[in-house]
Amino acid sequence: MSRRFRTGDQSLVRELNRSIVLERLWVASPLSRADLAAATGLNKTTISNLVDELIAAGFVREVGRNASAGGRPGVLLELDAEAGWMIGAEIGVGQLRVVLANLRAAIVWRKQAEFGLDDDLEGVLDKLTALLRQARQHSQRSRRRLMGVGITIPGLVDVSSGCLIFEPNMGWRNVPLRQLLESRLNLPVHVDNDANAAALAERYFGVAQDVDTFAYVVANIGLGAGLVMAGQIYSGVAGYAGEAGHTTIDPDGPLCRCGNRGCWERLASQRALLERVEAALQSGEASLLSQPSSDGRPPLTLEIILEAARQGDPVARRALSETGTYLGIGIANLVNLLNPTLVAFGGSLSRAHEYLLPTARQVVETRAMRELRQATQIVVSAFQADACVIGGVALVLHELLRRPRLVHSGFPEAQPAAPPRRRRQLAIEPIPT
Repeated sequence: MSRRFRTGDQSLVRELNRSIVLERLWVASPLSRADLAAATGLNKTTISNLVDELIAAGFVREVGRNASAGGRPGVLLELDAEAGWMIGAEIGVGQLRVVLANLRAAIVWRKQAEFGLDDDLEGVLDKLTALLRQARQHSQRSRRRLMGVGITIPGLVDVSSGCLIFEPNMGWRNVPLRQLLESRLNLPVHVDNDANAAALAERYFGVAQDVDTFAYVVANIGLGAGLVMAGQIYSGVAGYAGEAGHTTIDPDGPLCRCGNRGCWERLASQRALLERVEAALQSGEASLLSQPSSDGRPPLTLEIILEAARQGDPVARRALSETGTYLGIGIANLVNLLNPTLVAFGGSLSRAHEYLLPTARQVVETRAMRELRQATQIVVSAFQADACVIGGVALVLHELLRRPRLVHSGFPEAQPAAPPRRRRQLAIEPIPT
């Protein structure tokens, strides 16, 4: 009995040590074995054995020798960004986006598709599955192993089961996304709220790599926030923290699809911007946007509004200013509540950051407490409109670095989908393409 306990315990310790080494190489490559021992506190023999495992599994490679003032120069090691590819997928409101990326989030392939908000769930999942299978086929043709699939979606997500609890804009409830997609793909799938995943992406790849406490505001058709505290996603007691888009900004404001009135999402999202412009045009205000094209006035899009704003259109500029004001009110609340080092702004609406963020910063300057706002930077995301789909990539990397389970082959035999584990504790294994 005691022998089995020791064996299991040693296996766990080895997995944790492997994770420490892999994470260190991911953060600070290239490093020598001596550098790793000094940085991690592990002895040189343990480091040597772990590095040999990682090299044999294809995750780490030798890249020359470092300079030495005396003695033999150490062999430098780095995590191989092409050790495997990851699939990131975003289920947005009316849109699907899928990318293939390497371990540094460099995108090597992408596709997208649209769907109607009245489309049935089965049809939407069919479209998503088709895109995911195309991504898998591309990795197969490129002879790259897949590390897993990360799915992001707005709304409440039970990460432990991969179930979407509620998405108000599409009206979806209790959808077992991970179960449905794993059965269709025979790939390990990870599902999380889009804002949380986007925050994770910014932490791994973007403007928050050296920041331990920050808020990530993602604004698409809806709006949400991912909260990172002490370097970890803050999930709350039930796992649903970050629904800042459904905090009340105006108690008498417009009705939100969640059932409340005056939600931050209804006042500072891309949908809110489009509605402001449309209301101005319907009231007859003069605008470049009201001029008909040869086929009549085209549907309003963010790109059209931005182009009009750049040409000085008063309707477009006023709508952007109002949206930026409400964006700033919500950010000021986050600053006062969390005292973060950074607030990053991403999602499709962040393409308008040149108009929105200056106004938002002015509002924060007025409404946030001085001591708190002086400690906070407000910046645009490194990924902007790609924030959520790169978030899917980050979900896969997160699990790989936390609980690496190595297979000593570029194309191992297929593994069945991993059973549910505790929140954010799913192990990732390379799987066949």
